[in-house]
Amino acid sequence: MDLKVNIQQDLWEVIEKNYENESYSSAILDTIHVLTETIRNKTGLEGDGSSLIGQAFGGDTPKIQLNKLQTESDKNIQKGIQDILRGLFTAVRNPRSHDKYNDSKEEADAIIFFVDYLLKIIDKSKVNFEEATFLTRVFEEYYVKTEEYSELLVNEIPKRRRTNVAISVILQRKEGDIESLRYFLKALFEKMEDNDILQVYKVISEELKYTNSDEDIRTILHIPSAKHWNKVDKVVKIRIENILFENVKLGKYDSSNHKCRYGALGTWIEAEHLMNFESFGDWMYMLVNKLKEGDDEEQIYIEKFFWSKLCEVNSHNIDYWLKSYIEDGMKRKDERIIKKLKSEIMFVDNHPWWNVFEEELRNFPEIKYCELPF
Repeated sequence: MDLKVNIQQDLWEVIEKNYENESYSSAILDTIHVLTETIRNKTGLEGDGSSLIGQAFGGDTPKIQLNKLQTESDKNIQKGIQDILRGLFTAVRNPRSHDKYNDSKEEADAIIFFVDYLLKIIDKSKVNFEEATFLTRVFEEYYVKTEEYSELLVNEIPKRRRTNVAISVILQRKEGDIESLRYFLKALFEKMEDNDILQVYKVISEELKYTNSDEDIRTILHIPSAKHWNKVDKVVKIRIENILFENVKLGKYDSSNHKCRYGALGTWIEAEHLMNFESFGDWMYMLVNKLKEGDDEEQIYIEKFFWSKLCEVNSHNIDYWLKSYIEDGMKRKDERIIKKLKSEIMFVDNHPWWNVFEEELRNFPEIKYCELPF
């Protein structure tokens, strides 16, 4: 029987080189490596050998369930396959990993055919974690928007499935509630390695590469944590920041109907986005200039959506334009500016701006530290 045409193509592609070179023991090890990776990928487990088999196939609710586990025969099959797989690692893989073997073609064929048979059984089996089913709970209308619920939900995802789940959430984000998805992704990213998060951001970068859609940009700004903004591909990042810059530059807020006349997209920018923007100085100049030179609607737009963010990103190292704006306002005794400065520093005893504006504050003894009343 021709091995090449009688086993699964994916398996053959892995073992072909060693098998064709008559390195039959190595081909056997390749085969069991495929078996190991198949089990890991199906379950999300990270173990190896007997430990991996026990975690995947053992217990009352095994991660890989070969049948309904209702009858005694069902349970015997589950246990029997588990024992066979343990035996493969103990009697076949481990000796060939530690000692020099010189298996014949016939021996290799017998083992490879049998492992192929086991792979087919595993392929037909059920797993306790089904991504599509799990995602219905992430996208449902009754998602509980709390850190505790989100963390409990994330804990159900096998480690190897976390990246795929995160990518699925990003790709399907328009189908869900963005606040729910924000809670979920925050909890999920906290469980993921940095390299895995980078994989997600490759997808995010592709989603942003060509789009001009406010919805595309808005959802990407809001759902993943702003602290990861620098993981967007730089060329994409610069382009999106330019779209946002032009949007905010036109920003106006109509107080009569409590809506943005222009610049709604820019209001989704968070402080952590702002501090990581490539042209930070240009942003500072533009925002402060709208406060200084803009009409009432422009000033209200900045004060409503950007003043607190400006203060946050400039708290420890204040930008020249913002510093000049506040200093000039204090010299002119501009009540609007003085009120903004007071509200920013009066309840923070160690706020750096006490020192930055120390000279100017001497003329305003009414601005002093006050303890919060609670």
